[in-house]
Amino acid sequence: MESTALAPGVTSTRIGFGCAGLMREPSARKRQGLLAEAFDQGITHFDVARMYGLGAAEGELGRFARDRRDRMVIATKFGIEPASAPGRLVRLQGPARWLLARYPVLRGYVKRRSSTFHQPRNYDAATARASLHTSLRELRTDYVDMLLVHDPSPTDHMDLPEICAFLEEARQAGDVRAWGIAGERNPCIQIKRSLPATAILQVRDDILSRTQPSPGDLEPLITFGVVGEALDRIASYLQGSSERRSRWSDELGVDCSASQVLCSLLLRDALDVNPRGVVLYSTTRPERLRGLDAIASAAHNHDDPVLAAFRSRVGDELVSTG
Repeated sequence: MESTALAPGVTSTRIGFGCAGLMREPSARKRQGLLAEAFDQGITHFDVARMYGLGAAEGELGRFARDRRDRMVIATKFGIEPASAPGRLVRLQGPARWLLARYPVLRGYVKRRSSTFHQPRNYDAATARASLHTSLRELRTDYVDMLLVHDPSPTDHMDLPEICAFLEEARQAGDVRAWGIAGERNPCIQIKRSLPATAILQVRDDILSRTQPSPGDLEPLITFGVVGEALDRIASYLQGSSERRSRWSDELGVDCSASQVLCSLLLRDALDVNPRGVVLYSTTRPERLRGLDAIASAAHNHDDPVLAAFRSRVGDELVSTG
């Protein structure tokens, strides 16, 4: 798979695997198989965080990386810590997530109560240092390729000069190779403008919410969330009318009733608007990881008529109408 340089010593594949949903798979064997499938498909960039999987995702990724560390780029985050209370939930979260996916009413209730499972956010050097030490232990590594401030909001307390000093100290010590910020678009872009040019920016982006151009002046750039909600909304829109499905399929020359086709188009769109960066993709289904190298290669075709037609339909029928 095509690679791109994010920082000195950090060269990543253009598509990375996001581990936020890794623990949704209740089987440890299948979780390891999922990571192996991503790696076998050419992905070397794996994105995780201390709070993913209630604190268990780093350990899962660390087990996989044990014999492959020198061939992987690992990014983790600090600032949102898993609380100590739900220890049993770490073991139960796979089956629980299956239930939540099956029953939307339950999912809505848990989402409203999700703050119970996380400690208050605290962005300072002491928190960053403790989180990094835990991450290194869980990931079974001497260093992480990227350490990112995790999803700060305008209302959070954040000692930015102190954090930057610590992160630079950690980089010089070899504990991290690069650092930056990850989270929602507007707060992170605002903070990024106060950081060194080499700081990495990782923000949410998708074809439906992209009201502004990609912040190319703030490279190196990583984007996430490019498929999930956009795929659900577009697929639902097309499923609601056979006329729409036929019209879109005829205009694009592809089967727009197939979710994998729509997923491919969303990834191609995200790669095209972020031509020198990385796009994160998450799934718990190994078969959806196959063919990502071809999608990355197709992003070189900036005059792709299929992608242009897809953007036109989405813009005219979903974005412009709200």
